Amino acid sequence: IRRVLIEEGRADFADHSVQPNFAAGIVGLSGSVTDLSSDPDSRASVALTGSVDRYAPVDIRGEVNLLAADVFSDLALSFRNMELTTFNPYSGKFAGYNIAKGKLTTELKYHVEKRRLEAQHHIVLDQLEFGAATESKDAVPLPVRLAVALLKDRDGVIDIDLPVSGSLDDPEFRIGPIVWKAVLSLVRKIVTAPFAQLFGPHGH
Repeated sequence: IRRVLIEEGRADFADHSVQPNFAAGIVGLSGSVTDLSSDPDSRASVALTGSVDRYAPVDIRGEVNLLAADVFSDLALSFRNMELTTFNPYSGKFAGYNIAKGKLTTELKYHVEKRRLEAQHHIVLDQLEFGAATESKDAVPLPVRLAVALLKDRDGVIDIDLPVSGSLDDPEFRIGPIVWKAVLSLVRKIVTAPFAQLFGPHGH
């Protein structure tokens, strides 16, 4: 099939591994998928645009084996100005706080080959502020608010890169929780680094 055109489509995503469930939808999805084939070695080209919650632009481009996306996918996704409160299911569970405000802009790259995922996440958090604490038993006991303050630049922006890799055959592999755990690992390093310098072998 040489080309499939998509106009005003919708793509919904849900993660039931967290409570409450995380859900997000891309609306106004438009673009094309070209060179579809039943050949297992084929690569379809994807070029789509849309928005999350109608206000956050989304761009999806790359190549994928649409008959077996877990065999081969090479996609780049960009999201701009998403409301961070959308991610409260993850923040409440893993950080121990709900998010009160903030915007997310991110560039994601996912490469899957033979069910092995290599992912890159460039994440920019603008004006992130935490709200109420949760009673999550999965929250890492870290001073998250301090870490956010340390990570922010003078304009209130946090700019980080988070690589993630894993096997799709692992039943515990969930990209959302893994990204949050990577964030919290970074938080741990940020929080402990100043104290390590103060109280290390050469500290006082």
